[in-house]
Amino acid sequence: MAATGRCVVVGVDDSDNSLIALDAGAAEAVLRRRPLHVIHADPFATAADSGASGAGPLPEEPGRWVNRAIERARTAYPRLTVTGEVARGFPQPVLIEASRDAELVAVGDRGLGALARALTDTVAGGLASQASCPVLVTRGLGDPDGPIVVGVDGSADSQAAVGFAFAEADLRGRRLVVVHAWTRPGPHVPGTVVPLDFSAASVRAGAERLVSEASAGWREKYPDVAVNQVLAHGHPSEALCEAGQRASLLVVGIRGRTAPRVEGIGSVSRHLVYRAPCPIVVVPHQGDRR
Repeated sequence: MAATGRCVVVGVDDSDNSLIALDAGAAEAVLRRRPLHVIHADPFATAADSGASGAGPLPEEPGRWVNRAIERARTAYPRLTVTGEVARGFPQPVLIEASRDAELVAVGDRGLGALARALTDTVAGGLASQASCPVLVTRGLGDPDGPIVVGVDGSADSQAAVGFAFAEADLRGRRLVVVHAWTRPGPHVPGTVVPLDFSAASVRAGAERLVSEASAGWREKYPDVAVNQVLAHGHPSEALCEAGQRASLLVVGIRGRTAPRVEGIGSVSRHLVYRAPCPIVVVPHQGDRR
């Protein structure tokens, strides 16, 4: 295959979950007709250790994880252009820097024990909040034949997520499920003034309009994508986790309407990065791309 444009980046380490991320990243690179670039971050690598793969493999220490990943990706996809490097530094800043020139960054979810959870929080959560491109966190395999699920709330960030989800559904030949969670209005914080005479029916009608408007333009651009709209009464995190049980991929924006900008990543996105039942992509707002 002829690879063009930005690459798909995958972060690898000594875990089996990083191999799941590698497989997912390689498949995404093939779908997008992009090269695949494998990175292993090592804060203790010397100048002699760090470097990029050329004609031959990297030195065994610490390049063995990169060499293993490259061989695996080339075996699965012989025509895929695959490169790799050992980068001196910690995983989060190394991958954030790599995201500046990437189409997509994929990382695995270790997900085992307190230490592993801390590592996942540091890398996956920090990367998702600061990356310049969409970040794929491979939380298990999901249902390979399931639909792609995207959450919408009317914000600019969720619109970016909808665009990514439509493109992904078109590439994969998957059905798209657009989910919006709604609740009856009521005061949430001191000082908030919300009319209390709104009926549940009027709120639901507004939610239906929001979902329709969110996908209207994208339906025209991707006419072959079958779309289902789901309105869920309740918290967005719960609704998307439920929809993700039957999904091949879950897509969300980096922040929603209620997330303060200082947090970097919204509460719903953060919850799903750590607890989604299937692979999840966090999509930055288009204006955040640096």
